[in-house]
Amino acid sequence: MSKLRSFRFPEEKLERLKEIARRRHGNNQTRALLEAIDRYYGELNPPSLQGYIRIDRLSDLNGDQTCPGCDQSPGPGAWIAVYSDGTVKGVLCDDCVEAGRA
Repeated sequence: MSKLRSFRFPEEKLERLKEIARRRHGNNQTRALLEAIDRYYGELNPPSLQGYIRIDRLSDLNGDQTCPGCDQSPGPGAWIAVYSDGTVKGVLCDDCVEAGRA
């Protein structure tokens, strides 16, 4: 992991950050800066697919749910994709799992 040694905001963005710190963080500029970095972290480091979990059967509560990858019914082979940040995506069909469309 590399360290960020120097980070500069344009003057107008710095003034905006100071205003956000004053209004939302009790004038704590460090807290405002950490929140700004945290919000962009997800975009800079998107979660990676860790794997799939097979579902034996779908509940009636899922209704006529379609696969988010292809908009088809998942059928008897249904899967859930698990990502590195703990989020899940599903219910995916066999075809989308085979093609890597999670």
